[in-house]
Amino acid sequence: MLAYLLRTRRRAETLRPGPIMDARKKEIEHLDGEVRRLEHQITAECVEIGRRIAGADLTGVRNSELRKYLSSSETLRRATDSARADIDRIRALTREVHARAQEIDDNNHRKDQLQRERHSRFVELGAGTYTVFKAMTDRDAWRPTFEEVLKLDLEIDRRHDELRALEAEEAGKGFFKSLPLKPRKLMLRGDISRLDREKTTAYEQAGAKIAEGQFIRHTEGQLRQVFEGVQERQRAIESLGAENDRKVEEIERCRADLKRLEADERPEEKVRDIEKRIEGMLKELDVIFCWAGQLYLERDLRSEVAEDGLHAKYEIVSGLRESIRKKRQQVDRLKAEIEIEEITRKERDRRARRKQIEEEMRIKERQIGVIDIEINLGLRRLEELKRVLTGEAPYTDALPLPPQPDLYTPPGASDGSRPKPAP
Repeated sequence: MLAYLLRTRRRAETLRPGPIMDARKKEIEHLDGEVRRLEHQITAECVEIGRRIAGADLTGVRNSELRKYLSSSETLRRATDSARADIDRIRALTREVHARAQEIDDNNHRKDQLQRERHSRFVELGAGTYTVFKAMTDRDAWRPTFEEVLKLDLEIDRRHDELRALEAEEAGKGFFKSLPLKPRKLMLRGDISRLDREKTTAYEQAGAKIAEGQFIRHTEGQLRQVFEGVQERQRAIESLGAENDRKVEEIERCRADLKRLEADERPEEKVRDIEKRIEGMLKELDVIFCWAGQLYLERDLRSEVAEDGLHAKYEIVSGLRESIRKKRQQVDRLKAEIEIEEITRKERDRRARRKQIEEEMRIKERQIGVIDIEINLGLRRLEELKRVLTGEAPYTDALPLPPQPDLYTPPGASDGSRPKPAP
């Protein structure tokens, strides 16, 4: 019987108007989305109104609250301009540091090239000036410069003399008798080659010293051109060194400026920090503009702000607010309809549940009546059995219990018929 009631209740629940309810909820969601979109549009319009007010003629503005908003927006605007200027300055200084460092590297490469070219002429310069030195009558002032070359020249001449003596001795002897002289000749030639290499090094060293002095006045022709080329390269090297010194000073000044801006170590990271700060200030500025625009709309300050475009904005926002009001009314009506149907459905369900509980209570009361009858029959049988124990009466079998009555009578079954009990 209880299963029958539950089955009836589930069948009633399946008959509720679900699709209609869902359609209205979707409409409410759509209208809520439209309201949010219009509210965002109003916010954007308020921000634009505030921005236009900040750029308008404010001589006629008397509202103190609006003036306070505009003063705050001007302070923020100056702060953002200053932050942007810091970013531009940091980037310009960073570019200048990199450019000067690159120029220094280029100059150093050029200096190295000039130095190599200059050194490559030292041997020629030393050999040429040594020839001039040997022809000079007064050469005491330059003797220390060519001391090593002179010593090597003497050594080379001595070995050449010894080699010529061996060759002359060899010429007067036969092949076999001249064989013992050949190792000495090979040794002398090896010494001459070694001394020639050392003389080349000595020429280079002498040329390096001569290039720093005033020996050029004793030279002429091609040697003088070599001397002038070496000196010209030296002047170019010194000029590049001085230029690098100036560029280093410029880099130090730029780095000092970067340090004042707290961007000397990680300039790009500092730029990102400033950009984030600017982003936050711009958002705050939009909030202030929005507040100013809302104040303009709520207080209707069209007479105080002389800006024709703001009048049109005022009408646009008024139209948007009216659209929002109508959509919210439509949402309220739909919500009211849904709630009315929900309350009606719940009231119907509760009445059905109440009726079911009442029926269950009637069944329980009739069950209690049957149990009371069974209790009374049991007590009466108990008295009979006690008399049997005392010998007052003989034992007889208990009479069978009467059949239980039908406890469930469905509504409208007045003809005595009853449905088949539910499993």
